[in-house]
Amino acid sequence: MSGDGALGMLINRKADICIGAMYSWYEDYTYLDLSMYLVRSGITCLVPAPLRLTSWYLPLEPFKETLWAAILLCLCAEATGLVLAFKSEQALYVLPSYREGWWTCISFGVCTTFKLFISQSGNSKAYSLTVRVLLFACFLNDLIITSIYGGGLASILTIPSLDEAADTVPRLRFHRLQWAANSEAWVSAIRASDEALVKDILYNFHIYSDDELLRLAQDQHVRIGFTVERLPFGHFAIGNYLGSQAIDQLVIMKDDIYFQYTVAFVPRLWPLLDKLNTLIYSWHSSGFDKYWEYRVVADNLNLKIQQQVQETMTGSKDIGPVPLGMSNFAGFIIVWILGSAIATLTFLLELALTYILKEMI
Repeated sequence: MSGDGALGMLINRKADICIGAMYSWYEDYTYLDLSMYLVRSGITCLVPAPLRLTSWYLPLEPFKETLWAAILLCLCAEATGLVLAFKSEQALYVLPSYREGWWTCISFGVCTTFKLFISQSGNSKAYSLTVRVLLFACFLNDLIITSIYGGGLASILTIPSLDEAADTVPRLRFHRLQWAANSEAWVSAIRASDEALVKDILYNFHIYSDDELLRLAQDQHVRIGFTVERLPFGHFAIGNYLGSQAIDQLVIMKDDIYFQYTVAFVPRLWPLLDKLNTLIYSWHSSGFDKYWEYRVVADNLNLKIQQQVQETMTGSKDIGPVPLGMSNFAGFIIVWILGSAIATLTFLLELALTYILKEMI
């Protein structure tokens, strides 16, 4: 109320009307009069674009959980069939003094099943036609499974999987994304909200100067959201601190954090308010509001940036071809390290058992 600001000038009768990005704020209504609404103004955010997923569970992604369970059940059935067939073969074709016990049969069935599953050959000799046919059936079954798995894995590496972007209000809270603006006016309309969702996202809201926002937007990897105004006819009011390079790393949120209708403020009991409201009504009815939005955007805003932002509304942001690196094979490396560690421990255990048995003999 110093008289230097727009609303203060109305209080001190230095101006008759104030039009800008001002909403129907109750605190100001106690001192000033409001016109009918001018435009719908939606407050939303440009948030960091989703990143490519590179995780340890990449080898498991080609199949869903239910399919992995079905494959495990199929392998158990194969192993059970091979154990019973090998045991029957021992009873029918091998002399009693040379027959193997149940432990050897189980070892044969389990090891052969997993060897076939990873396309490795076995070293056991089959005597009966039953075991041979069963081995051939298991080989064909595992060949089909591994072929499908290889095709699914190739598609995942070719078409990258992207992380979830904080492009909705619930996701903005879930990801605890820091978002910022250059004025408290961007969130003053929701400061008094009692909703837990609004309180949580306001906790991560920060106010920076334009220079600080420019520095944050020029980072190599943008990790903060920037407030923008969604205009009623498909355009966005974007600060000058967001350049084309920063927009390439951002996507627009699918919904608004909140919206209100902008109004014109006038002094209390201003005699021309009714005529102003009639003019605004005629302005809406004639379609001039749409015309002027397009005209002002064309004259004052960067059309390239407008197009960049609108392209992010069509879906996931295209990050383009990305060369494969070691991070894409982290899952396979972990499996290899785990397998090598288990094999090493098993080898050491076998050496220890052999040494103990020799000492006992």
